[in-house]
Amino acid sequence: MVIGFVKKGQSLFILAFVVLIVVGTLLLKLPWSYAGDLPWVDAFFAATSAVCVTGLASVSVCDFTWFGQLIILLLIQFGGIGIMTLSALILLLLGRGLSFSNTLLMSTLTDNFSLRGTEGLIRTVVEYALFSEAVGFLLLLPGFWAKYAWDEAIWYSVFHSISAFCNAGISPLPDSMIGQARWTQMVIAALIVLGGVGVYVIYDLLMAFRRKDYRLRVHSRVVLTTTLILIVGGTVLLWLNGLAKGTNLSWYDAIFQSISARTAGFNSVDIGKIPPESQMLLIILMLIGGAPGSTAGGMKVSTVALAVASIIGTFKGNPEVRMFKRTIPIANVLRAYTVIVTFILLTCLGAVFLHLLTPERFTMMECFFESASAISTTGLTTGATLSLTMFGKIYLACYMFVGRIGPFTIMLFLLSREKTRRLRYPEERIIIG
Repeated sequence: MVIGFVKKGQSLFILAFVVLIVVGTLLLKLPWSYAGDLPWVDAFFAATSAVCVTGLASVSVCDFTWFGQLIILLLIQFGGIGIMTLSALILLLLGRGLSFSNTLLMSTLTDNFSLRGTEGLIRTVVEYALFSEAVGFLLLLPGFWAKYAWDEAIWYSVFHSISAFCNAGISPLPDSMIGQARWTQMVIAALIVLGGVGVYVIYDLLMAFRRKDYRLRVHSRVVLTTTLILIVGGTVLLWLNGLAKGTNLSWYDAIFQSISARTAGFNSVDIGKIPPESQMLLIILMLIGGAPGSTAGGMKVSTVALAVASIIGTFKGNPEVRMFKRTIPIANVLRAYTVIVTFILLTCLGAVFLHLLTPERFTMMECFFESASAISTTGLTTGATLSLTMFGKIYLACYMFVGRIGPFTIMLFLLSREKTRRLRYPEERIIIG
């Protein structure tokens, strides 16, 4: 029975994003959505990038009309929060509540929570998102108001608040965050973190705040600890490398890019002009991504943390993987390595095929960066996206779609394949190394 609901969840999840992309493409193709004649392939690319909250753009977002930018913003919002979660919330607000089958379906997508807590979790998803975006709008308004007319300041504040929280990285400004006030950049960075830690962690923190006897789950501790390490570590390495290469990357820019690289896609410096070592570091951060249950993509911080913990445990001679005085099931460890290896293979294959499609246009490093950005739904670019061929755009759009639904679908697939073992074969070791 559970397997049937899991498969239904896979189908609904994929279908929801396909429908959003198709509808978005048609709306962006309307004559009043773009200042000029927008090719179908660019409308498809823009819709896919918005729904998959990636941020890559084959045409500048500032070339879209106000109506077109509004369509892109709505696609970001629906893609970030998730169409199924919104549907579930609507049922709850109407007072009908979720049926047992729908509750079971949603709980399979959040297997760290009981059936009883699923409805509260779903409410938290949208309430937390809308509250964070509203606060972000108010904080961004002074920064934009000091630089633009009041109507532009309001629109830019709304757009960037939603785009940052949803980790989309899409901006109606021609140079993203380059040249913007430090206050604006730091508010954007804070929104990225709030959207990237995941609703599971936020739900856990709210429960801990309400109940003094409540202990944070290991998942929440792992996500918060790993996120802090990645932000600090990424900032220091970017700043030191910039200092060594003479690019004079400021601490503000180092912090911003360290946070943004994990699937947000905003940039406060020209990515194409930073040293190759820094670009490689950004690729690593992009592939790691944010937390499960968040608007971010990538392999997820908990996945990488679990793999690192297993490696450290192996060197220490521990037969089990332990985190925060808890033993992690071996099935979780195997899933983590499955996701990591899958992401690395997809990134490498994507870079090779993208280079084959555009042999005269980009270097292999540029293709590798674009591939990692698409599969991790980050949106950072060295500038290659604007010069893609038609086939390159279609290919990269498909990669963004795979990156958005991939980790989630893989998790559901592995969950549906999990079996109770009735037969155990004799153990035999193989030679390693």
